[in-house]
Amino acid sequence: MPKDPMSSFGGLMQGCISDDYTQMERGVALDGILCLALGVCASVVTTYLLSLAGILL
Repeated sequence: MPKDPMSSFGGLMQGCISDDYTQMERGVALDGILCLALGVCASVVTTYLLSLAGILL
């Protein structure tokens, strides 16, 4: 391990931040949006079915 903390920090920055990270971030955001939409749809369908069954007022 180098004695200079800035060189180890610079090495971490090069390894952690790259162009591939921005592409991955878009995929993660898209997955989050799709999961949110699926959760909202499932919630609406569940509420509708429970209201038809007379469980919800």
